[in-house]
Amino acid sequence: MYVLGLDTTSSALTLGISNFDQINRYQTWDLGRDISIYLHQYLATFLESISWSEIEWLVVAQGPGSFTGTRIGVVTARTLAQQLQIPLYGISTLTAQAYAYACSSFKVNDGDLIAVECPGQRGSVYGSLLIWNQSNQALSTYQPLQFVDLEVWQQLLSTEKIHHHLFPHTVEPETRCQAMISLAHQQWQAGRQSAWHEVLPYYGALAASPPSR
Repeated sequence: MYVLGLDTTSSALTLGISNFDQINRYQTWDLGRDISIYLHQYLATFLESISWSEIEWLVVAQGPGSFTGTRIGVVTARTLAQQLQIPLYGISTLTAQAYAYACSSFKVNDGDLIAVECPGQRGSVYGSLLIWNQSNQALSTYQPLQFVDLEVWQQLLSTEKIHHHLFPHTVEPETRCQAMISLAHQQWQAGRQSAWHEVLPYYGALAASPPSR
């Protein structure tokens, strides 16, 4: 059985397929605004000889990212999961980025606080603070994903001891997709059966003050 990962939160389409054994394949296409046109074509080509009945569950990037791209990816994943009657997991692009960085960098130690962000519109930023747990290769939330004014975000960072500060393109799209699948696999192993209707795109809601813990 296989799992399929789908990320359309940027101008690129990234797909991943894995059976957590011999098959671990990832690919990215820079499609720009043509993602909606070519998504299904590239998806069919990417899966090649793998049939839909062999896919056990799906994972999709929920954002933040491109508004249109994120919506297209989540809607496609929800439709596939509904039709195939299989679980669908949604993973934040920022969490996937932090996880990929923590797993691949020898600089991240147990308990390190990771700040990860990407720009929003009109002087805003999407940001999240996460803590790395080395023993079980997992992330825990210190500050949840927020859409805030840049000054508010910088104020928050100045009051915390940040060990690592990640920005867009810190990791390659394929590496982020692999991290996304790994994070969803943790939920799968824990017995959480995520339904397709539970997964929604993240567009953000601007906060006027620092988020409280």
